[in-house]
Amino acid sequence: MDTTPNCIARQISNGIINGAVVLAGTVEKDLFSGAYGFADRENNVLMSPASVFDIASVTKVIGTTNALLTAIEAGKIELDRPFTDYIPKFRTVMRETVTVRMLATHISGISMAYPQISPAEVMRDAFLDITFPENPGIIFQYTCTAFILLGLIIENVMGKTLDKIVSEKVFQKLGMSDTHWTRPPVGTEERTIRTINAAPGIISDPGARAFFPQALGNAGIFSTASDLAKYCRMMLKNDGSIFAPEVLNLCFKNCNPPEIKHSRSIGWDMEEHGIPGGLSPQTIYHSGWTGQTVWVDPVKKCFVIVLTNRCGDWTKARDGRINIAEEILTEIH
Repeated sequence: MDTTPNCIARQISNGIINGAVVLAGTVEKDLFSGAYGFADRENNVLMSPASVFDIASVTKVIGTTNALLTAIEAGKIELDRPFTDYIPKFRTVMRETVTVRMLATHISGISMAYPQISPAEVMRDAFLDITFPENPGIIFQYTCTAFILLGLIIENVMGKTLDKIVSEKVFQKLGMSDTHWTRPPVGTEERTIRTINAAPGIISDPGARAFFPQALGNAGIFSTASDLAKYCRMMLKNDGSIFAPEVLNLCFKNCNPPEIKHSRSIGWDMEEHGIPGGLSPQTIYHSGWTGQTVWVDPVKKCFVIVLTNRCGDWTKARDGRINIAEEILTEIH
């Protein structure tokens, strides 16, 4: 497609996004790629296929979920044990048992609010008092708090920081040289986009920004479409090169009980309303607040990556990324 896809052009024109990078493919090859609009409208910088994005909450799957899988594979964490087993200094008195799995699927009942204070060690200590106002296992409530706490648990049992765990286990092995937690990789600053609330290279999420220079479990990874494609291809292959197949399969299986109507695997969303037409119901995905969504379809063995710099309404931008994916899937099929 030589021209800008219609749905991208409309969203740029309507002030929903400033630009987009799209990449779709299979294990073997790219099926579609393109870059459109502005990476930094203030400075008239055009988007390019190599633009570096703050991927916001996509960090939860590219970062923290990978660290959790690493800890599970190493025998350091069991999903159905109380999370308090892994963080003995936790001070809140728990009324009911909350498991690691509940944190990873957003049904723990944890507080939506959390301290966003610097320096990192002060925030880390404050998390030992985080509360659980809702009973666990009753309702689905997506929250950054659960993944921040997960990250602290993982660091505690692994004896390493999240960014080091994931860099060693995943990024380096896959050659994801344009991916880095807490800041853009050195040398990529000029390729880094401006987000809705932060200058290029500055973490958009206020909590992760307060925790800087340490990595926080909910946000703060910078990456490119081509690096994320390397990760998607690893997931589709599931050949044991990074994680044992039975461990990686936790990302493709609904881990919430039947009474929870929102389907979630470990880390990933599986709810039907977020899956573009053209992908199977078994597709997993995750989105980021600043305008990114990654879909991985284990049935059709393909992936779609839509990275935008949102400048308008969050809901319109989220639905707009689904529309972008659908238009691209129509084009390549």
